[in-house]
Amino acid sequence: MRVGDFLTLAERQYGDRAAVVYEGASLTYAELQHRSRALAQGLLELADPGDRVAILANNCPEYVEAVFGVPTARQMLTFVNPRLAASEILHVLEHSGARVVIVEPPLLGLVSEIRERLPALEHVVVLGGVAPERTVAYETVVAAGEQATADVSGASSDEVAWLIYTSGTTGRPKGAMLTHQNLFASVANTLMSVQPERHATHLMPFPMAHVTAHLCLAWAAKGITLVLQPSFDPESFVRAIEEYGAAGSPIAPVMLSLILQRPELERYDVSSMRKLFYGSSAIAPDLLRRSMARFANADFYQSFGMTELAGTAGWLDPEQHRLGAGGQPGLLSAIGRPAPLAAFRVVDDDLHDVAPGAVGELAIRGDQVTAGYWRDDAATQAAIVDGWLRTGDLATVDADGIYAIVDRKKDMILTGGENVYSREVEDALADLPGLAEVAVIGLPDPVWGENVCAVIVPLRDATITAEGVIAHCRSRLASYKKPKSVHVVPALPRNATGKVLKHRLRQDLSSADRLS
Repeated sequence: MRVGDFLTLAERQYGDRAAVVYEGASLTYAELQHRSRALAQGLLELADPGDRVAILANNCPEYVEAVFGVPTARQMLTFVNPRLAASEILHVLEHSGARVVIVEPPLLGLVSEIRERLPALEHVVVLGGVAPERTVAYETVVAAGEQATADVSGASSDEVAWLIYTSGTTGRPKGAMLTHQNLFASVANTLMSVQPERHATHLMPFPMAHVTAHLCLAWAAKGITLVLQPSFDPESFVRAIEEYGAAGSPIAPVMLSLILQRPELERYDVSSMRKLFYGSSAIAPDLLRRSMARFANADFYQSFGMTELAGTAGWLDPEQHRLGAGGQPGLLSAIGRPAPLAAFRVVDDDLHDVAPGAVGELAIRGDQVTAGYWRDDAATQAAIVDGWLRTGDLATVDADGIYAIVDRKKDMILTGGENVYSREVEDALADLPGLAEVAVIGLPDPVWGENVCAVIVPLRDATITAEGVIAHCRSRLASYKKPKSVHVVPALPRNATGKVLKHRLRQDLSSADRLS
């Protein structure tokens, strides 16, 4: 099944139903299908099948059109996160060799500045109104496509549909090639795992400039109306739930925390919310309990996924969340079980299974595993061995088949010859009074090699001291695992998906003064 097929089937079943709502306006599934196919036809006047067509924009209806339309033209939709720095945007456009870039007006100046450094870039397509010199208006491309007659339905399932660059949480982003088959498998896993209601309304507060965009395909299969939000704002989010009767949404723990820190938002009715899907990090037991009280009718799902998996491959289900909020808080550190079409293993460096309960690297196999990294055969061969994707996550699996991530392989702290997993220290600090968020990293130490450093974000009006943090850990962790240094900061650096950028913390704090 190809990306465009999801929309073709949705048009047949739900043609008159709203597919996308944005700033009060809507597109039906029939209109979305018409415009996405016209976009595909129009793009074939600018670029050939196999070429990269980049999109640099925030959430908008045209983004959804491109999600379906570019692969329908047998071109690779290359996602460029608008929150990236100029040098990072240049890297993605240059490395991908994008021939066309679709850009929203506020970002056009940036593209114009770097255009001369992008020899492959031939066409700049501007969203919105009038196109400046050396650009073409998006609506002009769509209008041209409406007059075309060429067939645009010949893609095969193993062709690359999307090119998404990894979040770069541990280094330079790599372009993960996601085929039509990868995306179909990811969508199938999502639908089987969370079973969304047909004809529901869901919110999209996450930027679609990453793999969360696969939800556009999944929700089309169920005739779900997608309410796009250009960015996350706590009040806009809960107001949209009330206004549209929204029944589902992806979310991140930090978003839930921001909502709960605003008691004045309790005036909004969120009783329609039935399913909240979060990822990017585990959720603290206290935050989950408060979130379950605020969204009392909602089931909570933790998703485990990666760009290289075209979406989500594992889920911690609502029942496990209820147990975690009750007497088994350790469950909330887990990522749950594999989705139906995915297989998980915990392996050593030679890809042999480790003993039950032992720490190893999580390896995943299934049709959703990326075809490889664009223009990087060495990285592909290192990451995918005999069909197994080496995730770089250190994990365990218990007797019930529940997997838990203990650290990123590159984030493990080696202090005095002992391994310390940052997740274990973060879990020990989760119930520290006054704590909003915590990230644990290793910093260089001339004696121990690395020392354990806790980076703390307090709740509003709370005071947290280094002494209090260390004392809190004293009865919960072995001595060598306790933080030796503590930093209190107003916020943690994150990427667009909400993942904490620990490499940036290490860079920023390696030479900074410590509180202890």
